[in-house]
Amino acid sequence: MKTIDRIRQFIVSDLQAGVGGTIADDDSLIDQGIIDSFGIMALLGFLEERFDVIIDGDELLPENFATLVAISALVEKKVGIAALD
Repeated sequence: MKTIDRIRQFIVSDLQAGVGGTIADDDSLIDQGIIDSFGIMALLGFLEERFDVIIDGDELLPENFATLVAISALVEKKVGIAALD
């Protein structure tokens, strides 16, 4: 399963967000009310545990969590960096 699909599945099933269980890759998660600040905190925990990454404070920017595309790009970047360490 792709990174973006795992993130989507978590948001839909664990956070019970999305209309009818569907979230498009480029839906504005925050602006559309799909996730809120509590959801972002839960999402952070999921990302760090599932993908074995640490999201630094300076990466907690709205643009990094705006869409599924942005979140998966951040995770894939972090995973790539971890693989180089």
